[in-house]
Amino acid sequence: MSTDSTGSTQLTSTAIVTPVSIPKRHPFISWSLAILTAMLGVYLSIIQFAGLEWLSRSGCLIVILGVWSGLGGIIQERLLLSRLNFHHRIVLARAKRKLHKSKVSSENIASEIQSIEDDFEEKTGKLLQAVRL
Repeated sequence: MSTDSTGSTQLTSTAIVTPVSIPKRHPFISWSLAILTAMLGVYLSIIQFAGLEWLSRSGCLIVILGVWSGLGGIIQERLLLSRLNFHHRIVLARAKRKLHKSKVSSENIASEIQSIEDDFEEKTGKLLQAVRL
C-alpha cells in the first residue's frame, strides 16, 4: 500500500498470473500428425491393406485430433480464468482489510475497489483474447 502526495491510499498488486503464451509447437505437432495420418491413410488405401478403406478412417482420426486440440484450448482457458478469479479474490480481500484498518473514507474504499475490479476486467479480457488466438 502506498500513499501519494494528496493523501489518498493506493494499493499495488503483484501479478500472480503471467501473460499467457501458448507454445508454438502444439499447432505444429497437430498439423504434422494430421498430414502424416492423411498420407498414411492414402498409402494404405492404395495398397489396399486388409481390403479396407483407410482414407476414411484416417479422416476420422484427423477429426479426433481437431476436437482434442479444441478441447485443450477450452480447458486451458477455464484453468487460467479460475486462477485469475482466485487471485482477484485474494487482492480484493487484502485491499478491503488494509483500507478498513487504515480507516479510509468510504468514497476512497469504493474507488479502490472499483480500480481493482477494472484491473480484473482488463486482465480477463487480455487473457481470453490470448487463449482464443
